[in-house]
Amino acid sequence: MSSVTPQDTVKNATTYASLVRPYSQSPKPVWGLASLFFTSLLVPPRPEIPPLLLRACFGAIFTGAGHVLSCGDARNGSGITTAWSLTYLLINLRKSLTPPRHPVSLALSGATLASAAIYGTEYFVLQKDEERQ
Repeated sequence: MSSVTPQDTVKNATTYASLVRPYSQSPKPVWGLASLFFTSLLVPPRPEIPPLLLRACFGAIFTGAGHVLSCGDARNGSGITTAWSLTYLLINLRKSLTPPRHPVSLALSGATLASAAIYGTEYFVLQKDEERQ
């Protein structure tokens, strides 16, 4: 049976932070998500895809969150991105996973889930670690 020392925990957290932090403080992932939402506007309305207005609004919100991150405000930018990503998932995840599925709906939900994971880690985990130190 192996025992985990506090030094091992700190080392693992530091390694994890060094992997996630370049992405979680960069506006590029959220701008990629925004461009996916805007590109999805080319797909005509269908019952299994979120409405056009919803896709346009979330694209605009994620563009704004990317702007906040590009100004160097990682705390608020990651918070905005996390909150709106979770809001989108709350509204659309179940609908995108139940048949009939559509690739656009699955892509939007998958990319939004990835965004929530990246920026949520920054907001809820990594910044809290900085405050403790």
